[in-house]
Amino acid sequence: MNFKKIAAVLSMATATAAFAAPSISNLDGTKTPFGGFDWDSSSAAWTSGFDPLNSPTFTLNYVGWASNVKTTSGGNMALGQLDDSADGVANSLFQTLGIPGAGSYEYTVVATLQEKIISCNVTFTACQFQVVSGSFDIYYDVTANAKADGAVWSGFSNGTKIVSGNFYGGATTDFQNPVGGQANLTGFVTYTNATFINPALVGTNVTSTLQLGSAVTNFAAPTSVDGNAVGVGQVVFQADANQTFTTIPEPASLALVGLALGGLGFVARRRK
Repeated sequence: MNFKKIAAVLSMATATAAFAAPSISNLDGTKTPFGGFDWDSSSAAWTSGFDPLNSPTFTLNYVGWASNVKTTSGGNMALGQLDDSADGVANSLFQTLGIPGAGSYEYTVVATLQEKIISCNVTFTACQFQVVSGSFDIYYDVTANAKADGAVWSGFSNGTKIVSGNFYGGATTDFQNPVGGQANLTGFVTYTNATFINPALVGTNVTSTLQLGSAVTNFAAPTSVDGNAVGVGQVVFQADANQTFTTIPEPASLALVGLALGGLGFVARRRK
């Protein structure tokens, strides 16, 4: 299979709502209400061990950086020092002044999905696969050093971990090159760094949509990421992701809470 690149949309959301609006702290101060991250559309995903002729399983890897931090209503937070392009230059103010890196920060995400090939056609251009499990980690780094230009990408997992989670296995999904496909993922948050995000998200359910498409924009496929080679003969995707979080109410109030899901992102709301 020869993919030049495939666009992916990964949309995550929690399945419970909170009574207190969560906050996120960074060099721009403490911001509220924190709703999630918009991962840049030029992020990357790639396979490891993808050999449908000889192995039924493979790993899908994903790394990205935040181009925006979202509010609970889906808007973009005003963040003058966010490095939104993985080039060591802050968003707005520092770009205007031409000061690379000084006083800027970044958010990055690293995720892996373990997948099982159910079946493929004789040319391996159309397959059915199933997500067996997965995990994700989100990092905050006050040194904006993630590099995503050129063949060697770096700096995605050297910050302070602020959120982690796991994915459950999913339903069988069709994939076709170059049309793509979609997988719906569910999971839960296992770790939150309360220094940076309050209230904690631990135990919150996560619902995700992973879409593989044929759109091609400004993207150069990496040959290595954080010192790990992107294997020759593996599939490299252009990746786009949105991730939305809400916190958990007290147990006594759970009966009062409902969830509405829609579109590529999912928005949590209370029902009484």
